[in-house]
Amino acid sequence: MNDKFVAYWDATSARFAKNPYVVGFDPLNEPFPANNVKDPTLQIPGVMDKKHLQPTYAKIFDKYIANDEDALMWFEPVTNPDVNGNLNGGTIFPVGFTEPPGGKIGSANHVLNDHTYCCQLGGNPAPCATGEPNPALADECLVWHKKRIGTRARDAERLGVPLHITEFGACLTEGPCTQEITQVCDVADEYLVGW
Repeated sequence: MNDKFVAYWDATSARFAKNPYVVGFDPLNEPFPANNVKDPTLQIPGVMDKKHLQPTYAKIFDKYIANDEDALMWFEPVTNPDVNGNLNGGTIFPVGFTEPPGGKIGSANHVLNDHTYCCQLGGNPAPCATGEPNPALADECLVWHKKRIGTRARDAERLGVPLHITEFGACLTEGPCTQEITQVCDVADEYLVGW
């Protein structure tokens, strides 16, 4: 299956090579920590990133670069267990990548990609018990976004690559959603200005 997955990205990146409207390729959205029953170590934060994603992403990156030397890989860590919304008011663990997959520290062809949602945060009451961010818990949500984006900003700095937050504020109504989106943008500005 791994070989087929790499072959898919070879064909896809070849098809879109040099396309000025493609800013990069993200091989896997919110990867799951594989078979964590068969391999319980995958429940340790960072292990899945290093053990499975980094080598698979490296194979895919080689295909991207073979098809277009300027291709960008936007790579994501696993969400669980690297993110735990219930532990200590929400805990974000560093990614397990030791270098940009298939590249070197400071690669100009890599972007660390992540998402942040207040609804991932546990607690009582839960920030999104009704499916929408609760405006009364805005302070808790802001702390969560600072933890999430701050940890990923340090990860990106360690890897020498940019950080991009591509998903945030998913909700169905405008009011609470607008408040969360504003928080995320403010936190991102705080951590990423001058990067």
